Amino acid sequence: MVKNLGKAQHRVFIDQTEKKVNCCRVSAYPFNIWWQGRQRPLEQSEEASFLSFEFQKPVQVCVIAERPFHTAAVRPLSAGIAAEIKGNEICFSIDKPGQYVVETDDDHHALHLFADAARDYADMGEPNIVFGPGKHRAEKIVLKDGDRVYIDKDAVVYGSFYGKNVKNVRIFGGGIVDGGWETRRSMHCYEDYTNGCIKFYESSDIQIEGIVLRDSAIWVLNLFDCEDVSVNNVKIVGHYKYNTDGIDIVNSRRVRITNSFIRAFDDAITLKGIVQYCDKSVEDILVENCVLWCGWGRTLELGLETVAPAFRRLTFRNCDLIHNSAVALDIQTGDYAVISDVLFEDIRVEYQPYTLPEIIQSTPDKEYDGYGKTHVPLLFSVENPYYLINDDDYREYDRQLEEVRKGKVGGLKNCRLVRVSAVGESGEQTPAVRVELNAPFDCDCIDISGLVIFGKPVHSLNDCLAEGNGKEKLCFR
Repeated sequence: MVKNLGKAQHRVFIDQTEKKVNCCRVSAYPFNIWWQGRQRPLEQSEEASFLSFEFQKPVQVCVIAERPFHTAAVRPLSAGIAAEIKGNEICFSIDKPGQYVVETDDDHHALHLFADAARDYADMGEPNIVFGPGKHRAEKIVLKDGDRVYIDKDAVVYGSFYGKNVKNVRIFGGGIVDGGWETRRSMHCYEDYTNGCIKFYESSDIQIEGIVLRDSAIWVLNLFDCEDVSVNNVKIVGHYKYNTDGIDIVNSRRVRITNSFIRAFDDAITLKGIVQYCDKSVEDILVENCVLWCGWGRTLELGLETVAPAFRRLTFRNCDLIHNSAVALDIQTGDYAVISDVLFEDIRVEYQPYTLPEIIQSTPDKEYDGYGKTHVPLLFSVENPYYLINDDDYREYDRQLEEVRKGKVGGLKNCRLVRVSAVGESGEQTPAVRVELNAPFDCDCIDISGLVIFGKPVHSLNDCLAEGNGKEKLCFR
């Protein structure tokens, strides 16, 4: 039922009481390849640990790490948690609910701590699908209108939740949904050949709360042409396979992602538009109070697919991006949507001097050779590449894409960065902001206020490392 999860790398004591620690596998380094009919080799992953516990008052945490270490850090840095090292123990206090990561020396074999505020879920309604304590081999679970799914905090469900054209659905509890039962059958993430941990099409009034999503075969949580969706206090951890984006919001409306943790191998949160729903906009999206870790690609991304009449009213607020790969805040308008009213506000992007560069595995026998090389992820990037998938399996998709984009020109209007900061350190290099534009594309001034890079306020292009042929579009205050 469960394969290759390894063993817990940590023991954890909360107020001197030992808690059961869960295992998972995560990406060991940023090495990726376009889907070629096989899943990512296990040797490109490593063991990590996580623990969810109920939080009612400040607690003392003591962690015993299995491997030797010299330094320890608790992220996000904005939490201001100072760790005390006593031999192989790391001790600190937590005074409020939230998502935390304990790292020793670097980002390998991390411990993820999810301190959940007490919650009885009475407002979710009486559950009609219940997974009690223990392990459950459920596989694909097809949801119906009005379903209430409860997953006990001590339950592990080996399955995927799937809904098409359903409404008024709730999935809640503190347990684990493990997608490792599923083998990827196709390169497609758009279609339901493979489902990930949760996938909804053309559905509305969906609430997902409190659960942990582990070991997906593709994109972890998928929303295609959905509306009125709430994702709250969801933890996405234990993903290393190809295309394991955290959350993909595709041609959907009125979606809220709050108080959640996402560690993905690939983009953490992505807003997309695709041919199948080309007449549906992406609008009224809120991402707030989240902690994000991106193992490859973009942490918060608009695009690359932007097949939609519009992307509008998109807000990302009060988030900690604790590890980043290519770009932290990214807008890629690969198609024709006009993107407007975008706000990145109170975003803290953490940097580490040991971040490894992304490398494409061009051949099956190629080995990762990024060790010893420096890499500083872009802080913010805007670009408008002409996008086609260019793969035999997508030949018809590309033909349809060329047809629907005829005569249409994309743009970016009223994009603001407010109090975005780069924190931590990146060695001797500085994070860059980039605007790379290709005609035709209608791009307004990108308004930036309160930008701070490693403690230094940025008031002009001269105060930062600005790149690209459109960097003059960056308007600082």
